[in-house]
Amino acid sequence: MSLQSAAETRLMYNDRACSSTIVFPVCTNPLLRLGLENVLSEAGFIVWHDIVDGFSSLPRIDDEVSALFIIDGSSFADGVTDLARRLKAHAPDARMVMLADSFDAAVVHAAWSAGVHGFCLTNQRQDVLIKSLELVMLGEIVLPAAIVLPIVELGLNDAEGDAGEGLVPMRVNGHQSRKLSSREAQILTCLRDGAPNKVIARQLNLSEATVKVHVKAILKKIGACNRTQAALWAARYVRKEPKPLPSV
Repeated sequence: MSLQSAAETRLMYNDRACSSTIVFPVCTNPLLRLGLENVLSEAGFIVWHDIVDGFSSLPRIDDEVSALFIIDGSSFADGVTDLARRLKAHAPDARMVMLADSFDAAVVHAAWSAGVHGFCLTNQRQDVLIKSLELVMLGEIVLPAAIVLPIVELGLNDAEGDAGEGLVPMRVNGHQSRKLSSREAQILTCLRDGAPNKVIARQLNLSEATVKVHVKAILKKIGACNRTQAALWAARYVRKEPKPLPSV
């Protein structure tokens, strides 16, 4: 399918007051491609029929074309950030959305930094997906609640901890590291004791997603690469149990 034929298809849709956006599904799953084509065509999007895998085949996109790449996160789990950068370099004005069953906060941050504008879940209702894509084409950033709410909860917990309990200073080789909040100190103690995220979440009355965000922040602050290094660091440098936070 050429852009000329896509433009002709767009004219056919004009009578239905449809979108002029051409959508390029970037995926290797034929069933997902078919499903996206059916759903998006019904909503007025013009769907590119040829296979776009993001590497061996990239269509030529003129500057005046309103284009949207929908990246299947499952098809490119290990290289989605590099793929996003490649698509951005190929079509700087195009918008990009990632579609996946779930999202990790670190992956979202890396993909957003690479140029992805929206993140949609595969279990979203059809109308929610369509509205999300329309918002992205209007210049908005779309994030699922599963990513946003844990970050909000993390900010509230840290604010409460900073105000009520203060920050817990940690020292490494005589040099003070970035200060941990009381909540982070609690979670670091749990890591030292070998507790998995599920147990930590239950003990501290948090969601597992929030614990994951805290753990990532702790690793960054103390300079650890993984949970094992954090546990060893805590066993050596954490001298006392942090005061428990007051129950809400």
